[in-house]
Amino acid sequence: MSQNPGPIILFGGTFDPPHRGHVELPARAADLVGASKVLFIPTGVNPQKTTHPPTEAIHRVAMLEAGITGDPRASISRLELERSGPSYTVDTVTALDAALGPEHPPMRLLIGADQALNFRTWRRWQELEALAEPLVMPRAPHTIDRLEERFEEAHPGEAGKWMGRVLDLPEVDICSTTIREAVRTGSDLETMLTKPIIDYILENGLYGAPPRQGRIGT
Repeated sequence: MSQNPGPIILFGGTFDPPHRGHVELPARAADLVGASKVLFIPTGVNPQKTTHPPTEAIHRVAMLEAGITGDPRASISRLELERSGPSYTVDTVTALDAALGPEHPPMRLLIGADQALNFRTWRRWQELEALAEPLVMPRAPHTIDRLEERFEEAHPGEAGKWMGRVLDLPEVDICSTTIREAVRTGSDLETMLTKPIIDYILENGLYGAPPRQGRIGT
């Protein structure tokens, strides 16, 4: 008898740029839960981040492709990039559920601890929770030893359920704003970005880097 395939991890974000936490932690999460696939979902218009428009999608996708090369479980969905208007996670997951068909493995939504704590502010969060049960990555300042208390405050009576979703992953505190500033100032990037992504940024003159030949999307 063949084993059922492991769950499909869904991991969304602006990826502007995709840093080490974005590309390394989902792979480690997949190892922990025996996932069969990791589907990265670059955001089109994030309804919670409308102040500054993101870098062009062609660059964000290309950087992500460079970052996940080598992991056969990883792929990219352009669903949100091809949709007009704000991208709500529940709409994306509903569309993926329909596209994958009735026999697909369970979907798990990989989110940070900060997102888990405000999960009830998300559009149609009950429906989303039923479609793709969250998996939680610890993220400073919400360390594992403080999360149970914070979950009880955010989700009264459900702290145990949410703690059961927390993965034993390292806390990666990397800010995309810090990365973009480091690119502009010529600071070291290797602790924050993988080499293929650094090369892409420099080759295409992104985030204020001096442009090289072979720019994409110009």
